[in-house]
Amino acid sequence: MPIADLKEKLHLLIDATEDEALLEDLLIETEICLNTKNNYEAEGLFKEDYEELSSLLNEPLEKDTISYDELKSSLSRWFTK
Repeated sequence: MPIADLKEKLHLLIDATEDEALLEDLLIETEICLNTKNNYEAEGLFKEDYEELSSLLNEPLEKDTISYDELKSSLSRWFTK
């Protein structure tokens, strides 16, 4: 969506509400996003936490996956037949 359309929709939504708490939240979030230099600050995270989450996101999906047979074997001591 073009930026002009986004701005217009935001202006319409802002003008349509009288909810002071909502408007304050929107203002605070916007100021945070505009005034932070780092992604992790904008998300309210410490740098280390943001980097860990980012690295986890880039790991292969099946990195620590085990087979069904391995699962059954590892759980067998907890269940009796």
